[in-house]
Amino acid sequence: MLAQDRIESAVAEASPSLSRVGRWMSTHPIRTLSHSAEEIASLTGTSVAAINRFARAAGFEGFTDLKAVLGEELQSAVEPLRKLASPKSKARPVKGRAKAPVIDADALHRAIMQPQIQRVAGRLLKARQVWLLGLGTSSYLVGYAAHALTPYLPRVWAIAGEGGTEEAARRLSRCGRGDVLVAVSLPRYSKDTVRLTTFARERGAYIIAITDSADAPLAGAARLLLLAPGEHPVMPSSALGALAVIEAIAAEVARLNPDAAKVAREMSELVLSYLATAHPK
Repeated sequence: MLAQDRIESAVAEASPSLSRVGRWMSTHPIRTLSHSAEEIASLTGTSVAAINRFARAAGFEGFTDLKAVLGEELQSAVEPLRKLASPKSKARPVKGRAKAPVIDADALHRAIMQPQIQRVAGRLLKARQVWLLGLGTSSYLVGYAAHALTPYLPRVWAIAGEGGTEEAARRLSRCGRGDVLVAVSLPRYSKDTVRLTTFARERGAYIIAITDSADAPLAGAARLLLLAPGEHPVMPSSALGALAVIEAIAAEVARLNPDAAKVAREMSELVLSYLATAHPK
């Protein structure tokens, strides 16, 4: 059981004073990591002894152990705070000196040259339906993926969080064998992305995951994993790597689609009247 779940479970069975401690920790998990036992005792009107008693009631050796376990679970959530607090993030660039790129060019090149890209494109072209799942920041990425893939695939559905998780689950209830789900997840990772991906896998869909690490929560649910560099010096993560991977997939789908030239020509003719094709004189 996760530390946050253990804390919430212990609240229901704790005495009134210990419940105050647990409710405060449950409401403020990040502040729990940065505050001392003395500070939390003052904020909750309890004592240091009560803080440690609650931690033990929740199944930890004490408050120090609770913070250690909770800190490991919340690492991706608190990392942006550490970045912003770092002196490096506040340093101004020297005049005339170019800034370092957000993502290393070699890492980006490796991501878009993964041999799995071609495998993914082949899967998408053979799929009965293609589902694209992304919540939070990743919702914008799957929206772009739908835009790029729709001309070359017969049935593409983007599930980007409109209507909440309940609506996403309702849409995914139509997926099944023969379908492919492409799920995107970057720090800060969404629990619901993992839950919905697992749901689609249980219904027989083939799961392709795009994320930044083989240790990411979504990685374990995937049949095929594509890694994209996601480090950013200030923000929780960079979407550039995942966007580049999505573009590489779309380009490969277009390349492998035998009707791509015909589709591109018809699409260009359709939208031509909406395009600015020359500078006005």
